[in-house]
Parts: sequence; structure tokens; C-alpha cells
Amino acid sequence: MKPTLLSTLCSLSLAATTAGALAATAAAPADSGPQAAQAVNQAKGDTLRADMPSALKALKAAPVAQFNAKDAAFRSCMLKRHDRSGAPAPVEPDGGLSDPMVRALLASYQRYWWRSLRDVSVRPAAEKQLKTELAGLLGEAPPAEGEEAFDALNERLDAELGKRGVHAQLGRTPPLYDLLLWRAQEQRDYVVDLPGGARQPVRVFLMDDWISRGWIHYGICGAGGAGGWANADGVFAVRANYGDLQGEDYRVSLLGHESQHYADQQRWPDMLSWQLEYRAKLVELAQADQTRDTLLGKFYRSRDDNPDHPHPYSNKRVLSDVATQLGLGADADLRMADPAAVRRAAAEVLAEDTRRREADGHGAAPAKAKAAPSR
Repeated sequence: MKPTLLSTLCSLSLAATTAGALAATAAAPADSGPQAAQAVNQAKGDTLRADMPSALKALKAAPVAQFNAKDAAFRSCMLKRHDRSGAPAPVEPDGGLSDPMVRALLASYQRYWWRSLRDVSVRPAAEKQLKTELAGLLGEAPPAEGEEAFDALNERLDAELGKRGVHAQLGRTPPLYDLLLWRAQEQRDYVVDLPGGARQPVRVFLMDDWISRGWIHYGICGAGGAGGWANADGVFAVRANYGDLQGEDYRVSLLGHESQHYADQQRWPDMLSWQLEYRAKLVELAQADQTRDTLLGKFYRSRDDNPDHPHPYSNKRVLSDVATQLGLGADADLRMADPAAVRRAAAEVLAEDTRRREADGHGAAPAKAKAAPSR
């Protein structure tokens, strides 16, 4: 598979806890207090920006008594996993993996994620160590400098994992290198309606039986992660995130979002990650109805001025540009605007972005066929 990873974040929900954390918070109120609720949102947003020190600071600053059972379990997991000054990086349980190579691969990535989330200054050294360890799993010398050599190593790792019955997506979910591993997938074909009347044929792979859900899922203690991505093979979706596959979250936030990625990657293969996310999030906002408030809430919670953080950066751009299109201030709250007007404005902003790309000479013809899945 193509090594570049373009993920779309799923909705945030706590997936795991401990008996001790629940027992300690049995008397907590049904809803967390305002400071605790804000701290949880802040910590999740900071983690999506790969800023663990800020996430831990927010969780420690809120009064412990304000956290309800679910949020207290999240806080406990985050502190136990990431607040370990002077301690070695924790390696999470491997789920009973019997294959020593897959176990070692997962452990290498978890150590790298833990170090890189804690301290941005160590990331170059952590990346170098990761590449050395991954090459060692194949009995190779460390790869040469540069992304091209690492991409080639990832291709060989992907082939080796395939022999062991494991599907993989390797590459970078900015700003960190990522590892998604799963054992089962089902293929379905769709034709997806996109804004402006385009109809995009797309192949979807529904993934199950997970080994690793990536650095965001690891960093945020299972409370968020990649819901799907698109590459030359088609669209990949985490089945467990989308219930019966009939809801708007699947039709819009997965199929719509990722089909726009797929179409854009075919037409403009050199588009930057934040630009891909910007256009796909405009599709979501142009089509969302029942999930509109949840979607906007997610955008508002995670905003950033750094284009190297493509999701929060594109969130901020989408909110500002749609508000401007509506004749509002760039910092207006779109949750207070007319829903139909917001949908129209998002479609208009997307159409204008397309016209600008075509006028700039970037409108190459779409590819005629999709590459077949390698496994």
C-alpha cells in the first residue's frame, strides 16, 4: 500500500478504563464539572496536536472531584501512560500476539510515540531510532536519510506483514510516523455524491480485528483515532466506528470525506495534507444535517495555526472561510447560524477552491482506474 497516511479523526469516546479508576470515582456526578469537562476537551485537542505536556497540564489543573467516572478514567489512563518523568516508556499489552516480529514492531512504535508526544525536541532522535529498529526486524542496516528510503523500508515491512496475515498502513499521520495493523477486512463498492453534482465511484474496505489503531489512539488512551483514510486502493474505514453503516457519520464523515480525498488525490496527487483535509471537511459541513452540531463542536475543539498539524489547521481554515462566506466575522460561531445557509456556504467555498485550482493550471485529468488492493 502507498505509505503516506491521510487519516480522518473519528468522534471522541472513551474506550477503556480500569476497575481501580472506576471504584475511586463511584460517587462522581453524572456530568463532569465545567473545569473538568474543559480539561478533558483541552487534553484531547492537545494530544491531537501531539502536545502531551499541555494535555497533562490541563488534566492536572482541574479539580479531581469534578471528573465523573468516564472522565476520571480517561484522566487516570492519561497520567498513568504519559506522566512518567524519569521512567522508561511503557509498552502496552500486545493483545496476546503470538508473532514475535509483529510484537516487536508494535513495541518499537509505542516507544517512539511515547517519547515523541512527551518532548518535541527528541523527535529527530526518536525517528532515527525507530527506523533502525524497523530495519533490524528485516535483518537490514538502517535506511539512508530521507523519506524515500524509509518509504522503501515500509514497503518491505508491508510485504512481510502480509505474509503473516496482517494488513498494514505505514507512513506519517502528521506530525508523527504511524502504524495501523488489522487482520480482517471486507470490500464494498459505492458511488458517492459529492457537492457540485460530482458522483465518485469508490471502493471501501471495512477493517476489523485490530492490533494497532495508530499514534492518536495510543496517545489519547483509546478516546479517539483514525476513522478512515484514502489511498490509491480506495477508502479504508474502521468498521466499529460506524454502527450499522447507515448513519450520517458513515455516509458523510466517512464516505463523503474520504471520497473527496480519493478524488483529489487522483486529480492533484501533490496536494498538501492540510489542503486535502480542508476540502474534505468542507464536504462534511456541506452535507451534514443530524450530525452538524457534533461535527462543528469537533472542529471548534481542535484548531491550530500550524499547517504541519493538518486536521486542526484545516478545522480553523474551514470555520473562518465558511463564516466569511456567510458575511460573518471570521471568529463567528457557526453553530448559531442557519444550518441550511452553512451547508450552502461550505459547498460554495469548496467550489471556489476547485475553480481557483483549475485556473492556476492544477486541474489535471482524473485517473481512469483505481489500483487493485494488494491483499
